[in-house]
Amino acid sequence: MATIFDVAAKARVSVITVSRLLNNPSIVSSKTADKIYSVMESLNYQPSEIARSLVKKRTNTIGVIMPDIKNTFFNSWFRYVEEYAAAAGYNLLLCNTDEHAEIEMKYIKLLQAQRVDGIIVVPCSKKSVEYLAKSGINFILVDRAFEKIKTDYVITDHYAGAFEATEYLIKLGHRKIAVLRGAGELFPDIERFRGFLAAMRKHHLKIDNNLVLNCEFDDFSACKTMRDLLKKKERPSAIFSFNSLMMVGAIKAIKGAKLEIPKHISLLCFDEIPGYDIFTPGITSVVQQIEALGKESTKILIERIKSRSQARRKRMLLKPKLVVGDSCRKIEKGK
Repeated sequence: MATIFDVAAKARVSVITVSRLLNNPSIVSSKTADKIYSVMESLNYQPSEIARSLVKKRTNTIGVIMPDIKNTFFNSWFRYVEEYAAAAGYNLLLCNTDEHAEIEMKYIKLLQAQRVDGIIVVPCSKKSVEYLAKSGINFILVDRAFEKIKTDYVITDHYAGAFEATEYLIKLGHRKIAVLRGAGELFPDIERFRGFLAAMRKHHLKIDNNLVLNCEFDDFSACKTMRDLLKKKERPSAIFSFNSLMMVGAIKAIKGAKLEIPKHISLLCFDEIPGYDIFTPGITSVVQQIEALGKESTKILIERIKSRSQARRKRMLLKPKLVVGDSCRKIEKGK
């Protein structure tokens, strides 16, 4: 079995130079590096996986950065990423940021140090995406995008989905519609709110700022926010939640207040509720193409890795579907 000394001797360089190449290749000239890589390959230098990755300049590994591992939407999405990547011969390294920009940047740099071939990221920070764009790393954005930064991305048409959902409620006769949303910092939240506003304005309905409920994208925060809302004398006839975790919190608050769905209040959600198929009544939901989000993003990234080209960026916009359940009642005129 060849050793680092054999590699150094045949390449006519010092052992220190070979070691530097293995640990920090950027400090070794490309001419010297290519010579050492060639010797490594000819000697089948061990450890073999490191040798092969250095020679081929690939590790067959993709980093995946998701924002919330508790969110069932991202869990389902990751399974499709994993399925397609495995079929293409790639391993995955999964990182969870909990929507913290500092953690996101830490993981990006960690994956960079691990010499992954590419990164699939659901970003929470524009700064992280700007760093990736300048780094030379192959990467693709999923679910969220920054129009002024040239990147590959696969996202849902959040605006269209929210517009269709809001208009559905309006056509059922609802006028006092509350929205559970985030702080307005993330792309999906911003686009969904734009869609909501557009539908309300199309039908000449007044926007009640007291019914625009900003909270965290989790069930605890949404439950507390909903409890406060339900204590008020006049409550909305419908709630539109911008994600499934917040809807779970809303349902807890509604049941805690001894109210019935949809008799006392109608519910509509962006994304399916966990356990949707056994929940009564079935929640009307805007359903994203999760499988396509996973497989198309992975496919585009792998194509970018293999081609090593700076070809025109691929941007894919997927249309969601409104799936009608039993959680929204029709309001008769005059009531």
